[in-house]
Amino acid sequence: MPAAGVDVAAAVSFSVNNQQQRVSKRATNDETVPSDVTSTTTLAEYLRQHQQLPGTKTMCREGMCGACVVNVTSVNPATGQMESRAVNSCMVPLKACHDWKIETVEGIGNRKDGYHPVQARLAQMNGTQCGYCSPGMVMSMYSLLKSGGEVTEEQVEQAMDGNLCRCTGYRPILDAFKTFKADADETTKKIVKDIEETAGCHSNKRGPCQSKTACAGCPRVKSSSTAADDDWRLPTSLQQAISDIGTMSNGGKTIRMVAGNTSMGVLDKYNDPSDGYISLLKIPDLRVIKRPGDQKSKFSSSSDGAVFGAAVTLSELISEFDELAKRAGYKHCAEMAKHLRVVANTPVRNAATWAGNLMIKHKYRDFPSDVFLLLTAAKAKLKIAEGRKMEEMSIDKLYEISMTNKIIVSMSLPPMDNNKCVFKSYKITPRAISAHAYVNAAFVIPFDAATAKITERPTLLFGGINDKFVHAERTERYLTGRIISDEATVKGALTTLLDEVEPHPDPEHADVAYRKRLTGNLLYKVILHTLGDRVPVRMRSGGDDLTRSTMKGTQEFDTDKTLWPVNKAMPKLEAQIQTSGEAEYVDDQPDLPGELHGHYVLSTMANAKIDSIDASKALALDGVQGFFTAKDVVGSNKFVSMAMFGPLFNLDMNKIIPEEVFAEDSVRYAGQAIGLVVADTKAIARRAAALVKVEYTQVAAPVLNIRDALKTQPEGWKQTTFAPFCVNTGDAEAAMASAPRRVKGEWEMGGQYHFTMEPQTVRVIPCEDGQLNIYSATQGIKHVVDAVADVVNVPAHKINAEVRRIGGGYGGKISNPIPIANACAVAATKLNKPVRMVLDIENMIEMCSGRFPFLIKYEAGFDDSGKLLALKMHFITNNGYTSSILSALELQEVMHMVTSVYNTDNWNVTGGSVFTHLNINTSCRAPGSVNGVAGIEMVMNRIAHELNMDPWEVRRVNFVMGHGNDPKPPMVPNDEKVFSMMVKEMEEKGEIKQRKADIATFNKNNRWRKRALSLVPLNYPVALIMKHPVLISIYDKDGTVAVSHGGVEMGQGLNTKVAQVCARELGVPLELVSVKPNNNLVNPNGVVTGGSVGSEMCSMAAKMACDQLKERLQPFRAAEGEPERPWQQVVQMASMMGANLTAHSQQTPIMTPYIVWGLTAAEAELDVLTGEYRFNRVDVYEDAGKALSPLVDVGQMEGAFTMGMGALLFEQFRYDPQTGRRITNRAWNYYPPTHKDMPRDFRVKLLKNNVNDLGIFNSKATGEPAVCMANACLMALHQAVIEARKDAGLTEWLHLNSPGTVEYSQMACETSVEMLRLS
Repeated sequence: MPAAGVDVAAAVSFSVNNQQQRVSKRATNDETVPSDVTSTTTLAEYLRQHQQLPGTKTMCREGMCGACVVNVTSVNPATGQMESRAVNSCMVPLKACHDWKIETVEGIGNRKDGYHPVQARLAQMNGTQCGYCSPGMVMSMYSLLKSGGEVTEEQVEQAMDGNLCRCTGYRPILDAFKTFKADADETTKKIVKDIEETAGCHSNKRGPCQSKTACAGCPRVKSSSTAADDDWRLPTSLQQAISDIGTMSNGGKTIRMVAGNTSMGVLDKYNDPSDGYISLLKIPDLRVIKRPGDQKSKFSSSSDGAVFGAAVTLSELISEFDELAKRAGYKHCAEMAKHLRVVANTPVRNAATWAGNLMIKHKYRDFPSDVFLLLTAAKAKLKIAEGRKMEEMSIDKLYEISMTNKIIVSMSLPPMDNNKCVFKSYKITPRAISAHAYVNAAFVIPFDAATAKITERPTLLFGGINDKFVHAERTERYLTGRIISDEATVKGALTTLLDEVEPHPDPEHADVAYRKRLTGNLLYKVILHTLGDRVPVRMRSGGDDLTRSTMKGTQEFDTDKTLWPVNKAMPKLEAQIQTSGEAEYVDDQPDLPGELHGHYVLSTMANAKIDSIDASKALALDGVQGFFTAKDVVGSNKFVSMAMFGPLFNLDMNKIIPEEVFAEDSVRYAGQAIGLVVADTKAIARRAAALVKVEYTQVAAPVLNIRDALKTQPEGWKQTTFAPFCVNTGDAEAAMASAPRRVKGEWEMGGQYHFTMEPQTVRVIPCEDGQLNIYSATQGIKHVVDAVADVVNVPAHKINAEVRRIGGGYGGKISNPIPIANACAVAATKLNKPVRMVLDIENMIEMCSGRFPFLIKYEAGFDDSGKLLALKMHFITNNGYTSSILSALELQEVMHMVTSVYNTDNWNVTGGSVFTHLNINTSCRAPGSVNGVAGIEMVMNRIAHELNMDPWEVRRVNFVMGHGNDPKPPMVPNDEKVFSMMVKEMEEKGEIKQRKADIATFNKNNRWRKRALSLVPLNYPVALIMKHPVLISIYDKDGTVAVSHGGVEMGQGLNTKVAQVCARELGVPLELVSVKPNNNLVNPNGVVTGGSVGSEMCSMAAKMACDQLKERLQPFRAAEGEPERPWQQVVQMASMMGANLTAHSQQTPIMTPYIVWGLTAAEAELDVLTGEYRFNRVDVYEDAGKALSPLVDVGQMEGAFTMGMGALLFEQFRYDPQTGRRITNRAWNYYPPTHKDMPRDFRVKLLKNNVNDLGIFNSKATGEPAVCMANACLMALHQAVIEARKDAGLTEWLHLNSPGTVEYSQMACETSVEMLRLS
């Protein structure tokens, strides 16, 4: 029964994992029932905070990452049929869930009731790393299965298009899920049968596990309540909805009509709550779908077209368009369906409605709505209701009227004569899926195929230009009646279009010049498409879309059974609990009684003084418990991250400006923490933070990039004295002067946000004796403890810190968690209450550090063979507002990596730095290394261009090996053999010669498509210089083994590798070994986990501890010649006799590095007209020694390569030039690669068991080298651009800066309007 005082009539009922739920409205003036749910509470919040179902994750809260996906089954009110679909729970209002059946990852399978086959296959096929995204992946695939029908590879990839993964590279995830396809071969069927038997799966692939005990003793209905003044209506008829609109809007109240609610994740994310809400999901008339010829609906238009209710989702619209395309007059619907499949992503499309999309455009006129363009081009008609009136109008007319108190009812789609009209649309985006357009377009060309004449006025629509431009009206009029096969017509149309298109400048969007050029190129593309065979073969590819086949790949590695379980291919230990949502991350820990939540107030200016801070409105908000600034810090408000490394690298610490917990008098970058609001809930804290008013004075223009900084900091062109690392051999000046050929140049590499799927998270809990318990999502527990101790004046031994795992790190959780933990500790100690901070994505990207940007200047001297005779190169970093420990390490890594595999005679490579009004940058996977490799490889490409040589041949000429020279340290004699074998195998198995010949033919035959194949080698030195203690305990009860180590498990398989080593060394089954969380009792002084060496260092320390234990156990083993005693008996005997069954050890750092060798071949294909590109095939070879865990290491390689692709190709920061704010601060506008951006054929190989005397069991690091190997993709793309420029008659060199985005790639081709010809 519901609690007393609850108005049952106002209840919203639904089920979660078969458990009934009820949310009831509290009776007026009844204070006995708390309001634990509000009108804006989302389903994700309810699941995590109220139902303690943390398997459903949240990160972006925009429907762009997929971590929050759940399955929903509900009745379609128009058909009465049950429908299942994946939705983003972060955007679903809880009040809209009436009558829904909701399934979460915990509900479909778990360790108690058995795992679902989706969970088991993903885990056992190595589809998880950090595991934070895994529950969302599972639920997307589960929803596909539950929707019924046979599964195809294409459907799997389509279903996963809304799920981001930063760790894996996607390939193993897709492979695991493609085992569900209907035509799986017998080998695959046997593999999955073994997997499911091992994992204890239940057999119901399309439903949840059927627990017999899950609800035992539980109440039949779980109840929550909402405030009495919450006004949320769920009408079941159109008339009722119209009536509700009228009554609820009285007095000027704001009303929000809700269907998919997806705009809340995009443009309405931080709007104030409305006064009332009307859900449209229960209205049959708004879900109606009528096909041509069906009985007329009362909402049909006068034409006999197709009709779609306003609440029909985009997914339903796609499905219907696919069917309509088979009918006469609706062939163009196939094009519309294809276009809609790249709008947002599957979970968003499952909720978003076409009418809702039009209303976003109505509210935000510059929104590049694809739905608007398509329906306008198709001449759809709308029916709009206002009170008792119903009006029909065109799509265009909608944007001329007010929609206050009106509702879109339906849309009718008339037939089109597809024999006389060509319908074509385009969406050009920064990545393949889940991105809004640079420019989108829809065209209808009335075309006489016999004469090539445009018979009527065409429709030319563009989005992404400005808030007013849609129709290219002058160009439409120009083309009417003209022959488009005439060059003069094409030229005139393009001239007219470019004259009338005026893109609006906006720092968030692509450059005006690109968007303007793109409009002309899209018009040219549609002309080529329309003319088809009338244009020469060489030009036709310009009219084609750049499509992507399904992803495939191979993985090769060897394993040595004599080392097992070390070197055995096995899934990670945590894999199964990750895919079931049972793995716990910091924010999954339940709130303690009275636990509070913090939200930052960040600077909105980058270069200013703080004049005043007024928090009065925030503090007046009910539920706010405090607001804290620098004056509240009892210890030091200043700190230096990673300060312990300063003396080690002989750095002048006086040159480092300390960071501040909270800004004091001035702000140094936009996003700097000014204060912290603490409140009862995260939502209240977020709302209150927005009410804090900060006034600034002495506001000055910020300096944001290296080139601008150099104008006032010319010392950046010189070797920095703070980090004087360099490569200096021979006499570069003399060799340069005598070189027969010389080139020089400059180019830039941008930064990168780490984009960990788990947000920056910390909990600080005051406890007895003045102690603090800290749970921080950090890669370095010591560094957090050290800083917090200073900030709150607590000795280190009174801080208890623990890290079980983190949801991705990549360097982003080295220095970034420190200030967050500091701020949280200030609030917790002031209030003497637990405080939790989970940063929103906007706060993270604006506040937190990222990869260092670089400007690279070089001068190279060489001969006619391509041999590099002299090199002068200078790398300039953008430090942010000060030098730091990590900026020094960045330049050191550049110098380590720039030499790569090349002869370095007469080199002078130096590092400089500049300061800007940005946060201090930090390490990011392969810090400095990826830039050092890129720098020298660009030089090799430049030399090849000057000599008109194949870049690979130039590289080969400059190899340090293969010329009879003795290998230079740290190389060893075996290295030349290894590298030579790698090159030979790549050239043969990669079919390099034949593919290059095929590419040359392709490029000759295609003016508007270009391909290129680039090979990039790698020499990656790794030094085992970290320190990570390990403690191992053996339990005499049963002989089981527990391990705690000083590393942080973040998806790299560290726990698995340590457990494998322990099991082998102690001679016990792997299942007897359990890895415990990292804590600062076992690990008081261990350093950060990073640099790819955490697994090796921890494994080495584990082996040393095992050696101690084996020595202690030896006296209790059977004497020689006697039967071997069972392990448990040996342990118990030793314990009884007082042997210490706990061992603690720490590996001494090894300063001598070893080499990881690599070689990558990447084949790129570029659409010259749009700048879009894909990678047809990538082969990655890496020498991993004898991998400790081959499956894990293959995954590390693929994931590292993917992150490198993001840094070098896709991920771009954009800033407001006036304020300095980072405006690409969300998943909405910051774009890591999706699975559709990955190589279509991705082949990965671990070199056969190479030796490595420095590594444990001959293993080598795998976490970072492959990031550098992604340079092959940038070089291939650059070479494709060069090929396009050759066709344009442009033979001079041009640098392609990084990231090589779609925008930059197209602009680099310099395709002028004069080149857009038909012959």
